[in-house]
Amino acid sequence: MLNKLKLNIVLMLFMVLFLKSCSSVIPDKEIPFLSKNSDDKIIMKVNDIIVTEEDFELLKLALAQTDKHYDDKAIKEELIRRAVIDSEINKHGITVSDEEVFTFNEERFSLLYQDEKSAALMNDFLKTNNISLEDYKKQSLTMSKKALLTLRLKEKLIEDYANSAEKNFFETYINEKIDAANIEIYD
Repeated sequence: MLNKLKLNIVLMLFMVLFLKSCSSVIPDKEIPFLSKNSDDKIIMKVNDIIVTEEDFELLKLALAQTDKHYDDKAIKEELIRRAVIDSEINKHGITVSDEEVFTFNEERFSLLYQDEKSAALMNDFLKTNNISLEDYKKQSLTMSKKALLTLRLKEKLIEDYANSAEKNFFETYINEKIDAANIEIYD
């Protein structure tokens, strides 16, 4: 059961990566690794992060590849969560170097290929989408940077707060920030 869940998560991760990695929400003060088409319709603003209709559609498409059903409300909630995390990364001034991102990305792929079933899934995914492993690794650098920045945020918060020993500290912290966020939704 755990292996099936693990494989589903890996497959979902790679689908999300292929569909333009995670979310492309960007702050007003642009982060270099995120790109945005200036013609995109803005659907919401969360603190200093702008979320577009394209962000919504990409996440909707990625989540459609999972076994769960996500309605529009759930997709918007996930975009808000991701925007709050981006905002906190900016607020805390967390950065990573290109070298750190490259190393982290290589480690992720190395771990993936240590498991035969995960490696087979990855190879099938690459073949189905007619993409080389090297090209896919390049595409996944954005996701690796996002994941590494999020890990650094989590580490910083654990350092800064005594109550971080709580099992779900990061999720609790992010949920509190979501509750306190300045959220503007445009229809």
